[in-house]
Amino acid sequence: MEAAERIAELEAELKQRDAKIKLLTTERDEAQELLSQMREHVEDHDRLIEQWIEVFEMQQNEAGTWIFDPQQSELWTAYDELLKQNKDLIGQWNKFVPQYNATVNPRPIGRPLAASVAQQRDVVKRRKAGASLRTIAHATGLGLRTVCTILEQRTRANKLRRQTFDRSRAAAYRARRKSRERLPRDITDHLKTGAVLLKAAKGIG
Repeated sequence: MEAAERIAELEAELKQRDAKIKLLTTERDEAQELLSQMREHVEDHDRLIEQWIEVFEMQQNEAGTWIFDPQQSELWTAYDELLKQNKDLIGQWNKFVPQYNATVNPRPIGRPLAASVAQQRDVVKRRKAGASLRTIAHATGLGLRTVCTILEQRTRANKLRRQTFDRSRAAAYRARRKSRERLPRDITDHLKTGAVLLKAAKGIG
């Protein structure tokens, strides 16, 4: 009985061993398949980066680092200067606006206009809609002369308006510029890391 029991134990151990070997074999095959997919993914990334290098006409310096074409860098520098000039011009313009408006369309001297700001806007709105002067005067309760004065002041001169610097677009541009400045370093690091990983993967395979 002892011999039979021992044989049964050994047979059970062999079955467990075979099952474990099968499991390990399956895991190994899955790991090799995953490794193969990862290798292909890294190779695809490298090809994509090589396309970026070609599109941006990047060059490699003596240290092996990829850099942008100097002519493209000059274009970005010129854009920076234009952005600065635009901001300065807007500042100068806004300083000039009050002086221009005071000269071209000064505040009326003497008796104030017999109409509130809301009434003046209503007059202009009705006139733009095509209403006659008398119709506007009747609808707003203002005198005909007051209606005429409002419209004359409106059309006497188009007041200059203050200009605003588009800070959101400028911020977006600065963010793109920072990304562009980081891109050569990131490309160089990625290609070096990819080469090391591919070499290690081939050794494992």
